[in-house]
Amino acid sequence: MLWVGIDEAGYGPNLGPLVMTAVVAEGPDDRPLDLWVDLASTVSRAGGPVDRLWVDDSKRVYKARKGRERLNAACLAVIAASGRGRPETFGALLEAVGAGTLDEVELSPWIKADPRLESTSLPTIDPLGGAHWRIVEARTVVVGPSRFNAGLGVDGSKAVVHFRAFAELLRHIWKRTSEGVATSVQGDKHGGRHYYLDSLVETFPGAWVDRGPEGPELSRYTIREGARRLDLGLCPRADAGDGLVALASLVSKSIREHWMDAFNNHWTDLIPGLKPTAGYPGDAARFRLAIEPHCQERGLDLLAWWRRK
Repeated sequence: MLWVGIDEAGYGPNLGPLVMTAVVAEGPDDRPLDLWVDLASTVSRAGGPVDRLWVDDSKRVYKARKGRERLNAACLAVIAASGRGRPETFGALLEAVGAGTLDEVELSPWIKADPRLESTSLPTIDPLGGAHWRIVEARTVVVGPSRFNAGLGVDGSKAVVHFRAFAELLRHIWKRTSEGVATSVQGDKHGGRHYYLDSLVETFPGAWVDRGPEGPELSRYTIREGARRLDLGLCPRADAGDGLVALASLVSKSIREHWMDAFNNHWTDLIPGLKPTAGYPGDAARFRLAIEPHCQERGLDLLAWWRRK
């Protein structure tokens, strides 16, 4: 059986990318996956024992003591568990999760060389190993500012741009779904949205989509084609209750933060006294005011780096 958790980081900012990740695990059909119970000796919630890998809502992990280090440790643990080793640069990290090149994630204008990842201390043993299941893949979609704005131009809706990234991951997972292998996908609600049937029918034109309950607490669907089947559940705060969704949240947040590091470093090196930004509304306007004259001098279109919504 395949279990999949999907989550994103960067839906709300004006600066930086939207990043969405699927973490895929496989194991026997008769034993459900419970990350915090199955790996209780090596994994804990945010704020747990310091010798454990913290797996939780990325906001909780990031705000905790040494949150950035914890965030990156979880991301690298997922990559290692999927058999992709330990990337030493941001470009290698993007390659490990199938997110494309530095140019494709729109980071090239802000860097001179592939940024090296900061070293982080990981447990001496694989914190995600030893359960009756194993992580087989982490897959990420990075929607840079220019691509985000282009999507807005076509679809007119930020929510649709978000779903397009989600659909890209679903189609990738569907390719892994073989006949007779059950696949369960869990994810967060998209901005409080409850109804996804029409979007899923568009995403899987050759399949039948069964609609289950649709409401504030759960939206559930089953996608079928022949003997292939994928069950999809979307609920609020999924990253707090599902370990794979939490891992997907952590990978997405770590990749977005690495992207923002390079972007911030470019401008803080160029403009003395400029403080870094997380890119969210309000503070993003301060940053835009400081860098826009330099972008205009270099002929950089505003929509290449500033998200309209």
